[in-house]
Amino acid sequence: MTPSILVCIYGTLQILKQAMAARAAAEARAGAARMAAWRAHSYAADEAGAAAALRLDAARRPVRRAPDELLVRVHASSINPIDLAMIRGYGSRVFNAWRALEGSEGLEFPLTPGRDFVGTVVGAAPDAALAPGARVWGVLPPHRVGAHAEYVLAKSSWVSSAPENLDDLQAGGALYGALTACAALRVAGLAPGGEGGKRVLVLGLGGVGHAAVQLLVRDRHHVVVSCASEQAEAARALGAEPLDRRQEDYADRLQQAAPFDVVIDCAGQGGAGAAKLPCTFGAYVTLTSPLLRKTDANGLLPGTVAAAADLIQQNLAVRDPVRWAFFSPRADDIELLRRRAEREQFSVAVEQVWSWRDAGAAYARAAQGHARGKLLLDFAAP
Repeated sequence: MTPSILVCIYGTLQILKQAMAARAAAEARAGAARMAAWRAHSYAADEAGAAAALRLDAARRPVRRAPDELLVRVHASSINPIDLAMIRGYGSRVFNAWRALEGSEGLEFPLTPGRDFVGTVVGAAPDAALAPGARVWGVLPPHRVGAHAEYVLAKSSWVSSAPENLDDLQAGGALYGALTACAALRVAGLAPGGEGGKRVLVLGLGGVGHAAVQLLVRDRHHVVVSCASEQAEAARALGAEPLDRRQEDYADRLQQAAPFDVVIDCAGQGGAGAAKLPCTFGAYVTLTSPLLRKTDANGLLPGTVAAAADLIQQNLAVRDPVRWAFFSPRADDIELLRRRAEREQFSVAVEQVWSWRDAGAAYARAAQGHARGKLLLDFAAP
């Protein structure tokens, strides 16, 4: 090699070395940076005590460790029933085992709740599809550190560009319930975007039910919703037929609306609810299984065996199959929801919004139950 080429190579190496040093210094500064986060340091005795178990801490800002991770500054995040349950210790055995498999440090505490969020990317790999500055919505599995904090770390497959026609509050409360609905429909053989024409009974019109009805109606299924009388107008607006579950003739009207190809339980009836339905149906899918409750009480293996025994019993009690469905953060479902939202085929109902510093009041409302829309924490509030 000529001396000039060697000089060029040496100069290039020096530039790369300086760039790597600068990046390492930036990562070190980020690792030392702090943020505010709502965290529990012990489990609450019940849901009413969940708000008291939370406190606003100065926490270490998360640092990206892998190329597929994104650091997001949170604009808004919702409170889901799983957040309240986890603060009571629900699912701790399974979630701790999951964390251990991933090599997480510190299994249980401090526990930061919050599953879905909207925000701005502030840290990403150089070749990431979502660069710093991108407005995104995302979701976190229950075993991951949650989004009720100023910053959150998420895998890129759990995040996508946020729909332009959903504001931050709607987008921040969308994905956990909607992805749970997608999982239930897939288990029922009604994967979103598939062939329509089925008769479907949806029990409950909470966050998951609201999403499930929209997905089903868009796919041209005939949807009947069992809900409270004050939710009837919302069900009609979504294109479904409401049935007031509090009416004296509810059982008769349900029999008249039957048979149903599928029943989707979004109301917490569980598998045992299949035997109580006064109508005929082809399959019953519930989002309320005893699996985590059994493993909490009995341990991982004995609890799993006990839960499987429950499922067998539930199927023996009815002629048609009872199935369980669980939340799943599928990237293709997130993309489908984004497309439908931008075509005005998917929306999010919001009941109330609190400043993120008033999370205690928001959790107290969540503990009362029967929310008629999402409960949001606004991190953009002063």
